[in-house]
Amino acid sequence: MPRTTCAHEGQEAPQATPVYQNLKKGFGMVPNVVKLVGHSGPVTQALGGVLDAYFNKLSLTPRVREIAYLTVARANECAYCQGHHVPMGKAAGLTDAQIALIGPQGFENPAFNEAERAVIRFAYQTTQVVKADDQALEALKRNFSPKEIAELAFVVAAGNFIQRIGKNLGAELETAPTR
Repeated sequence: MPRTTCAHEGQEAPQATPVYQNLKKGFGMVPNVVKLVGHSGPVTQALGGVLDAYFNKLSLTPRVREIAYLTVARANECAYCQGHHVPMGKAAGLTDAQIALIGPQGFENPAFNEAERAVIRFAYQTTQVVKADDQALEALKRNFSPKEIAELAFVVAAGNFIQRIGKNLGAELETAPTR
């Protein structure tokens, strides 16, 4: 149950309208987490920019991106984000068994390759204690370019940012299909 009111389409701040339109075009709907901040044009624009970068501008593969985001969602116990990103992870090639292992169980699990295990460790540590340890960062460096590491840090930070909005304001999972 939302802990505050949503700005449904037509109720959003004027500066939020272009973000709503872009999301509706891309997803077929405006996600509830966006509607929860839709009363503020600047906040909606910022969140829209984060979502646009995540879905449209990163060089990371969808699989790696979803492993990172799902690790954050699992660590934060965010049912809303898991509700969206589990199907996206499956679409990116993750199995149900792999999705079940995302988190500390995946740190050394052979169900993931070395690079994927490094992503899980980095995303989990960053979510739990903000700064991942040196070993986690070194594992990323062995498997990813500086650009990809920057993008992974963004994905993890974006996940934490979005989930703190959604959990605090009570985002409920939509019934409409998502990307």
